[in-house]
Amino acid sequence: MISVMFLVGNLYAQESEALLNNDKQSKTSITGFGGPLIFATHINNELGLSIGGKGGAVFNEKFAFGGIGFGMVSPPGFSGNNLSDNVNTPMEMTFGAGGIFFEYILKSGDFIKFSFPLNLMAGGINIYESGMETEIESSAFFIFEPGISIDFKLSEHFTPSIYMSYRQALGSSLINLEDKDISGLNIGLMLKFGNTRTKNY
Repeated sequence: MISVMFLVGNLYAQESEALLNNDKQSKTSITGFGGPLIFATHINNELGLSIGGKGGAVFNEKFAFGGIGFGMVSPPGFSGNNLSDNVNTPMEMTFGAGGIFFEYILKSGDFIKFSFPLNLMAGGINIYESGMETEIESSAFFIFEPGISIDFKLSEHFTPSIYMSYRQALGSSLINLEDKDISGLNIGLMLKFGNTRTKNY
């Protein structure tokens, strides 16, 4: 997650323009953004808090592509099978994921604009007995996460954004939790930094 944030941090400081043909009848604009995000998430019928980063390039002010990553900082506890004595005990988890996103943007250049991101990530979850460092079980999985975002363009270089998405986990192999348990709704805030000027050609 940290490496993603450093990589996307370099993106939002850059802006380039490229010709699509030699007669200069058409151009494409490329701008960038990046920043931190924080969101509440529903997991295993409880609420947890996650933080992360997201950033990438915006093409023609309509399509965006880049990287995203997050880690859960306050995962909810639960009761489950310790898989050794076959008894229910209090448990806790670590949870995080990272990958890429694609995004379609509506009404680019307005003070308020809407966008529709799709996140494709690989994640991991580790389950421990509460208060113990011994791992009970762990699993990797994939995440398919569509969403909607509302941006508020406060300046050319700063745009806060609120968003909602649904995390669909696929392919986990845990005894205590299933895919449906680690899937859930996210509601959060992102602070976008970068060059967001509207350009006309």
